[in-house]
Amino acid sequence: MTRLFRYFYASDLIAVVGASVSYIAIYWTCAQLLSPAELALLIGGVFLIRFVSSSLIGPWIDRVEPVRLLKSTVLIRFLVLFFVWFLLTQTETTLVPLLVLLVVQTFLQVIGGNTAFKVVTRIVDAEKLPVANAYLSTLDRIGTLAGLLAGGMLIARFSIETILVLEAILHVIAWFLLFPLRSMSVDAVAEKTTYWSDLRAGFRYLLQDARLIRILVFGIIANWMITPANALLAPFAKDVLQGGAHTFSLLELALVIGGIGMSLLYARFADRLDLTQMFRLSILLQGVFTLAVGLTTTLPFAFSGMLLLGMALSLFGIPFATLLQQTTPDALLGRIRSAMVAASTLCSAICFALSSYLTTVFAIETVFVLFSATGLLATVLLIRFKRNKTRDHVRRDEAG
Repeated sequence: MTRLFRYFYASDLIAVVGASVSYIAIYWTCAQLLSPAELALLIGGVFLIRFVSSSLIGPWIDRVEPVRLLKSTVLIRFLVLFFVWFLLTQTETTLVPLLVLLVVQTFLQVIGGNTAFKVVTRIVDAEKLPVANAYLSTLDRIGTLAGLLAGGMLIARFSIETILVLEAILHVIAWFLLFPLRSMSVDAVAEKTTYWSDLRAGFRYLLQDARLIRILVFGIIANWMITPANALLAPFAKDVLQGGAHTFSLLELALVIGGIGMSLLYARFADRLDLTQMFRLSILLQGVFTLAVGLTTTLPFAFSGMLLLGMALSLFGIPFATLLQQTTPDALLGRIRSAMVAASTLCSAICFALSSYLTTVFAIETVFVLFSATGLLATVLLIRFKRNKTRDHVRRDEAG
């Protein structure tokens, strides 16, 4: 990989470590202050914010030079972390400042994620995109692993304020590492269009491209199946496994270790793998392993299930990113990816609200089984429908 990609890689790694450190602290603190249903609603609200912001920022991302925008996003995240740290040290309230941090950081993560997605296509050759995305997936898992390990230890021994300071420092380092990336000129044609026409163009292109629609539908089903693992993992660790913060951290750790292993394998064999086949296989495996987690009540089996789920999630993410980059024009990439994220996060927000309600009716482990089993059924039916449709087209061609 190029020198610029290495700087980008290092910056992203450090930022992910910082975000993961505070992730454990913030969500575990919220889990201590809220009921499982309230926590699921909170996470659902976060995904609703992602939906709204993803729906609206696409045209803006395509208009602003991505390198400059990425640098600004990292710097603003540092300032927000410092501000929330100040609020926590000067007031006695904890929940409100953390909710403010979740809202603002969610918005910034949407901007940063979509912007970084465009930066990669500028610093990596097209034929190297699968390998680059595999490395970036590995980066995300390694950074998350380091952050979760540190976060699990810090939340047990130090205050939330200490953890936020650490994340702020790491974001400053990540900002400096982006300096070697130079800004490029933006297509002047974009200046002749309006924001709303750009927004409509992005959604219109998405709705008219059958390949993108298939990717989106499978992505929504995948989000449905892993809803309990996202929304109810802390209550699962506390109420089903009878554990504490360390148990929650171990489950998140298993998810990350599995993701690292699969990302490294994918980077090694990327040239030999079919993107579409791996994408569909990963969705099936997500449902199977989420179901396995829901059927266990012991930490060793839950750890193993989360390890395998992490591998399936990584196997999903790499083909998803590469297929999207390869099937979308660069001028529309910000809008298309943000529209895809908007649709999937809206689904996630609805799923989290539903999971919140279901925890008041069923046991937490039953909710795991319900989501994974129904998602698996939908995936199998969709794959069979696609195969039957393909066969029908072949028969008509032969008849003609």
